[in-house]
Amino acid sequence: MSSNFVPIASLADLAQINSSIAVKQDGIDLLLCNADGQIFCVENRCTHRDFPLAGGRIRRCMVLCPEHGVPFDLRTGAPKGELTKVALRIFPVRIVDGVIEIDMSELS
Repeated sequence: MSSNFVPIASLADLAQINSSIAVKQDGIDLLLCNADGQIFCVENRCTHRDFPLAGGRIRRCMVLCPEHGVPFDLRTGAPKGELTKVALRIFPVRIVDGVIEIDMSELS
């Protein structure tokens, strides 16, 4: 698998700890998250009811769905609880010169 990192946002846009921003890349809604100083990228869609995750609380490397509170692990995409067993799609992240880049290889 080749890497296909693309710039998606400035690190300054996500400077606040436990914050997130919604972005779109190649027609996919994504959520960039700063969880305790680490940057993660997941598809911005709860696998329980397709509700956007943007605006959900971020704590301990988890994002909580703002609709039903389903927590998802930002490192693996795995959900916790009984409402869904389907993991979020996650995207590898790197920071280059203050720019957040994500690997979109699986989509090419």
